[in-house]
Amino acid sequence: MTSTDQKATARDSSGRFCNFGAYQVPNACVPSPFTPASEARKALRSALEDADRTLRQMVVSEGVPSAVIRASPGSGKSTLQRELMGERAAEGDDRPVAFHVPTLDLAEEASCHATARGLQAQAIRGRAARNTEGIGPMCVKAELVAKASRIGISAGEHFCKMKTEDGSVIQCDHFDACAYVKQFQSDASCHFLATAYLSLPNPAALKPSLRVIDETFWASLLWIKDIDVVSFKAPRTYLTISEVAAHTKLLTAAAQVVGKLCSGESPLTLPYTASHYTAFAQLERKAQAPGAEIRPDQDIETQKRKLEAAEGLHLKVSRFAAVWEVLGEAKQKNLADCERLRLFANNQREFLRVSRCRPLKHKEPMLILDADADTEILTAIGCDVQAEHKLSLRPNAHIVQVHDQQMSSTALLKSERQREGFRRVIAREVLRDQLSRKEGVLVGATKQVVRKIFEDAGWDFSAKSDAEICQILLNTKLHGADWLWFGSRSLGSNRYKDCGTVIVLGRQELPISALEDQGRALWGDTAGNPLDLVAPDLNGKHRLPLTEVPYEMADHSGFAVMVPCHPDARIRRLQLQSRELATRQLVERVRLAHARYRKRVILVCNIPIPGLPVNELISWNDLQGDRIEAAIALALVEGRMVKFDYKSIAAGAPSVFKNENAVKGYLKRNKASQRLLSNFKEIAKTFGGTLHLEDCAAIVAGAEDPWSVKGLTF
Repeated sequence: MTSTDQKATARDSSGRFCNFGAYQVPNACVPSPFTPASEARKALRSALEDADRTLRQMVVSEGVPSAVIRASPGSGKSTLQRELMGERAAEGDDRPVAFHVPTLDLAEEASCHATARGLQAQAIRGRAARNTEGIGPMCVKAELVAKASRIGISAGEHFCKMKTEDGSVIQCDHFDACAYVKQFQSDASCHFLATAYLSLPNPAALKPSLRVIDETFWASLLWIKDIDVVSFKAPRTYLTISEVAAHTKLLTAAAQVVGKLCSGESPLTLPYTASHYTAFAQLERKAQAPGAEIRPDQDIETQKRKLEAAEGLHLKVSRFAAVWEVLGEAKQKNLADCERLRLFANNQREFLRVSRCRPLKHKEPMLILDADADTEILTAIGCDVQAEHKLSLRPNAHIVQVHDQQMSSTALLKSERQREGFRRVIAREVLRDQLSRKEGVLVGATKQVVRKIFEDAGWDFSAKSDAEICQILLNTKLHGADWLWFGSRSLGSNRYKDCGTVIVLGRQELPISALEDQGRALWGDTAGNPLDLVAPDLNGKHRLPLTEVPYEMADHSGFAVMVPCHPDARIRRLQLQSRELATRQLVERVRLAHARYRKRVILVCNIPIPGLPVNELISWNDLQGDRIEAAIALALVEGRMVKFDYKSIAAGAPSVFKNENAVKGYLKRNKASQRLLSNFKEIAKTFGGTLHLEDCAAIVAGAEDPWSVKGLTF
C-alpha cells in the first residue's frame, strides 16, 4: 500500500481506477495491548478467579451483580472456566450453576467437557429439541408452549402441572412420559443451557446461585415493536360497556398522539400527565392474555383454540399499552420529546414504533464471558458490573485487507460481477491451501450473500424450508470451501478451528433506522442526554457521516480510511458490535490466537477491525487478480486438471468465462494475461500439455509459499 494522498485519484497496481481508499496519516494507530501467548493462560486464570471472588463478595444493588471477562475469541475462557468449576467442586463447592451458551450443540459439547472435569453436568434440551430417545420433539406441545411463553403464559403451570383451588393436582396426559420433564430428574449441579433461556422462567426446579453467560446476549432483551396507526385509533372491542367513559378518553388521546407525530410535533405537548398515561396503559392491559383459561388436562385442540384467542389479544394489548407507558415515563422525567416512540410509513401505511429494553428475568450474579462485552451496554440492560478484566491475544495470522471497497450486502446481492470476483479470490486461496497444508478454507458473509452465491452455482432453494437451507449452506463445500455467516452461527463454535484460511466477503451492516431503534431501546429518553440521531438529507435519505478510522498495521505504519460511523457515541458502540466485532467473531472461528502456524485472513471490506493488525492493504482489483489465473485455479480446484486451449479454459471455469470467445476477447485486451498463459503452457509441456493438481503439488513441494514457484503465480 503506497497511497499517500487522500485526495489523489486512486489507482491499483495496474493503473486502473478504483475507489478512494486508505491513505497515510502521520501517526500510527495505538497498538493493541496484546498479552504474550505464553502468559495468556496464567493471566486468564487470575482474571476468572478474581471475578469469582468478586461475585461471592458482591455488593447488593438495584442491578444484577456482574463480572465481565473480555478475552479474545479463542483464548480459552469458557474451557478454563469449566476447569476451574471442576477444581472448586472437588474442593466441596456445590453451588448450582446455570451455564448459558449460544446453541444446544455448544451446550452438549460443554457439558461433556465439564463431566470429564469431574462436574455433575447436564445439557438442557429445549422443548422443541429433538427427542434423543424417541420420535419428535422433547415436548409433545412444544409449538404451543413456545407461543404461550412469548405472551407471558407460564408453561409449567398451564401446560405441564397445576395445583387447583381445591388443592388437587392436574397434569398433562403426557407428563409422566415427557422427555423434557424427565431430564430434570438428575442430580446435576451444573446445567448447560441455550442463551434463549435467559428470557424464560427457570425450567423445572432449576435454581442456580450463579449464571455464567458465554458470548453476547444483550440484543435478546430489546423489545422493538410496530403498531398499525389505524388499529391504535380504533375502538377497543375487548373493553366492557362499564368502561365507556375511560374508553372514550383513551381513543381521544390516541388520535391526538398520532396527530402530533404526523405533524412532526412531540406528543408530550398534549395536556396529559404521567398519571393519565399510566391510567391509559392500565386500561389497555385489562384484556391481558387470559392464561388462567388454559389448563394442563385440556386436549391440544382446546388449548390451541384458547391460546389463539389469547395471542390475538396480547399482540394488541401489550403494544398499545407500551405506547402509553413510554409516554408516561418520558413525561415523568419532564422531557420535551419521547425518543422511544416514533412514526414511520411502509407501503403507504403508517405505523408507530416503540423501542424498549425488557428487564433481566433473573437476578442471580452473572459471570459474563464475552470478547465483545461493552460495560455501557451491559449497564443499560440492568447489569451492575462490579469487575471487568480484558485480555487480548495477538492473532497468529497474515492479514490481507481490501482498502478501497466497503462491500455492502445490498451491493453484493445486486452485483453478479462482484460475486464473480469473490469466486476468483476463493479459487486462488483454495488452490493455495491445497498446494500447501490442505487445512481447508472458510468463507463468511451475510446469510443472504452466502445463499446468493450458492444460487449462482445452480442451487435451487425455492422448495426448501429455512432449516433445510441452513443445513445445506453449512454442510456443503462450494468452490472448495466451507461457508458460514455472521450472527449466532459465528459464536463459540470450534467446528472450523483447523482451517488454514478465512475469507470474509463484505460486512454486516444494520440499516440506520434499526441501529437507532436499538439505541432508543437502550438509552432513549435519558434525561439530560438525548440521542444524536441522523437527520435526513434534502432528498429525505439518511446517511451516516464519514469518519477517519485508523488501521492497526502490523508494521506500525500509519494508514487510515474514511468509514461511515454513527455520530452518537452510544449508538456507535452498537454499530461496532454488529459490524466490526461481528467480522472479528467470524474470523476467529479458525482460532488464530493459539494457531500452530501462521494462518491467512482475507478481509474483503475496507472497514478496520479491532484486534486484527493488517499486514497488507490491497485494492479490490489487485485482490481479484487476473481472470486467466482465476480460471486456471478454478479448473484445478473443481476439476483437478486444466488444458490450455481457449475452449478448455472456458469449460473449466464457466463462472469466469462463458465461452471460448470470452477467453479470446479478454486475452486480446490484456497483454499481461497473454504472458501469464504462455508461462502456464510452458510449465504444462513437461506434463504433456495438461496440468493436474498433483503436478502443481509436485512442483511446489517443499516450498514455504507455493506462490511464484517455477512460474506458478496463484
